Amino acid sequence: MKIVALRPSLLPGLLAVLDHNVRAGAKRVAIFELGRVFVPPTGNEERRLAVLVWGNVTSSPHWRLHALDRLDFFDLKGVIESSVTRKLFFRPEPHPNLALATAIYGDNQLVGRAGQLSTSLTTRIDASDGVFVAEISVDFPTIGLGSTATFRELGKFPAITRDIAIIAPEELTHEEILNVIFRVSEPSLEKVDFFDRYVGPEAERLFGPGKKSLAYTLTYRDKNRTLTNEEVTEVHARIRERLKRELGVTLREIVL
Repeated sequence: MKIVALRPSLLPGLLAVLDHNVRAGAKRVAIFELGRVFVPPTGNEERRLAVLVWGNVTSSPHWRLHALDRLDFFDLKGVIESSVTRKLFFRPEPHPNLALATAIYGDNQLVGRAGQLSTSLTTRIDASDGVFVAEISVDFPTIGLGSTATFRELGKFPAITRDIAIIAPEELTHEEILNVIFRVSEPSLEKVDFFDRYVGPEAERLFGPGKKSLAYTLTYRDKNRTLTNEEVTEVHARIRERLKRELGVTLREIVL
């Protein structure tokens, strides 16, 4: 007799892939799955996106201060935010299987969870350092809203990206920074991706007590034509000045 089990989560499958790769000697694993689960106790079917990151940052860019940086929670958070077009909010909420446990909300609904896998689970895989996982519903834009999902046209003209790296007080949140960036409408600003956070004793030694370093990539694009470097430079400078003026942060120069 063949027994079929309805899976309640995508994460066990990703952990099996991680285990296989760790045993094969991998130093970095970054994987995802998009699939359907059946939520207990009702067994309702739901589409979810699951993400797992672990290991070294293999291609360490020029702005990183350590050659052997490890993937961390903020790498995971950046993946989630760049994959979902709706605005998400991350709130610390305890979970028995997660350290740094975070609940993910969209449109005032709990749509997922993220965090560092507990030590009791990672020791079974023999994965050194942190294993960071997230699972989020991809049906949430239409849940309870009385509307259908919307799609946007792919850009026909090339995008231009610019980085901003800032030194900020430890208590300054990611949401506060995004609010300042988007407070004034800049039609050519398409999106903002968070890609680095540097904290701890070494950061305080370099930047001062209670300070951290954050870095973002800003993408600019016009849907009707190709932007010039001069146009992007002008908009980017306005955003930099707004961050300094309204948040009191210090801008770090990124040397190419």
